[in-house]
Amino acid sequence: MTLNLNELARGGTCCLSKAGLAIGSNAAKAKIAAPNGAGVDYCINGIIYHVADTDDVVLFTGLTQADLTSCLYLVCASTAGAVTVVQGTAVTTTELTAGEVVLRWPTPTANTCCIGAIRIDTNGGAFTGATTELSAATITDTYYDLVCVPVSPLTA
Repeated sequence: MTLNLNELARGGTCCLSKAGLAIGSNAAKAKIAAPNGAGVDYCINGIIYHVADTDDVVLFTGLTQADLTSCLYLVCASTAGAVTVVQGTAVTTTELTAGEVVLRWPTPTANTCCIGAIRIDTNGGAFTGATTELSAATITDTYYDLVCVPVSPLTA
């Protein structure tokens, strides 16, 4: 079977290289540290764009997450190279672990490309964007490099 990106709902929108998301110099932010050292190439509606490796570019300003929850945050890039974060719906970690709920991927904003995602699990304190350090003892952070938003939710 041949897949033509032009036939998809977000035709021709995908990330073309690993973003290498990681904790930034400011531990309340994340950075793009692509393994190739040259940034991330991505495509929006069939046109290719680039965003350079940048420290502290992934901002969680204004986002909050309750204690004892898990949540996915999409990291998206625009045609202008601006990096934004889209918060998913938080679920209780105990229900997720028990298989009673799933962790759904958020929907990217229009005319952006998801280049990766960060999962944050809280245990012992809430997550307050731009304040809580991703390296805090109450936070477990997991980084994903994505080609596009996965179809299947996370089940654990």
